[in-house]
Amino acid sequence: MKLKMIALVSSLAFILSACNSTTDEVDESGNSTDEYSITLNYSDHDPPTGMRTKFLQDYWFPAIEEETDGKVKINPVFGGGLLTSAEALDGVREGVADLGLIYPDNYSERMFSYELFKLFPVAPDDFEGMYEIFDTAMTELPQFSQDLEDNNQHPLLITTGLPIVFGSTNELESLDDVQGEDWRASSRWYLEAVRNMGSNPVSVPWEDVYMSLETGVIDGVMTNYDGFHMMGFYETSDNIIVGTELWWSAPFIHTINKDMWDSLPADIQEDILRASERAQKAFGEVYKEELESTIQEQRDAGATVKIADEADIETFNDPELFEDLREIWADEAENIHDIENPDEYVEGMKDIMNDALGYEEYD
Repeated sequence: MKLKMIALVSSLAFILSACNSTTDEVDESGNSTDEYSITLNYSDHDPPTGMRTKFLQDYWFPAIEEETDGKVKINPVFGGGLLTSAEALDGVREGVADLGLIYPDNYSERMFSYELFKLFPVAPDDFEGMYEIFDTAMTELPQFSQDLEDNNQHPLLITTGLPIVFGSTNELESLDDVQGEDWRASSRWYLEAVRNMGSNPVSVPWEDVYMSLETGVIDGVMTNYDGFHMMGFYETSDNIIVGTELWWSAPFIHTINKDMWDSLPADIQEDILRASERAQKAFGEVYKEELESTIQEQRDAGATVKIADEADIETFNDPELFEDLREIWADEAENIHDIENPDEYVEGMKDIMNDALGYEEYD
């Protein structure tokens, strides 16, 4: 009901905007004139204070205004004020928001192809290497882009969360220490991974994790490190292992409604793409600095923060387990989600991951 009401208001606003537009905003070649001006609404479910949302405000949005000479302005609405995380895919598709964050984890059935990323847990420890994986996969394996096109989305920018973190209320010298404990993870695949490590997997809603840690409902949580920090989980689960080589493999895809994109003058499209390219390059340094500062801030707060060593990575990245999970993904991809040749996707991802790593991690 909320989404339908917002869509109605948005549609009326669009109609009024169109009625007020002037024909001299675009010239005969399809480029904008000096009279052109547009404000695009951006929706994001995260608060404005996180690593990624601060980056958008400090880098991407200003770059768009600069490259378009102020013809395009962004009106951001954070914290789910326009669309919740569960509404974003439909909301951007229907034009409730012009731009938005599409997080595939929130649509594990409708964007099933993106679940495959999780089944290759070891990746480069720098964002540039991670982006190479996302970009190559979305270019070479057509279902990734098809899942966006089917929902009227045009991708502009990809960011991601900090790597996987394991935070425990108990002593955590290595990942072997999770055995017999109750651990929360965010997806069916990661729940299987923590089960394989010897823990009891527990599903707890994100907003209930802090209280569940504090009251002993769960002993630990596995999630992305920036989310862990932003939610203050380290205050109660202050025994921490950060897997810098265990990437948070769900891309944060910043998209624009495709109908809106197609309606923009050609030069404005080029300007936005140029701004997005600038921001894409800048995010790597932001990622690195945020990782370092988060570790230091938690240590200063009294938390014990360890960087996962080779033994920890091997404990989590059990080759037999993840090969079995990849077979499950391929079976469901073909028989439930109508993805053709899913085995080729698995093999293609192995090649992409190995190329990005520079060695044969997956065979």
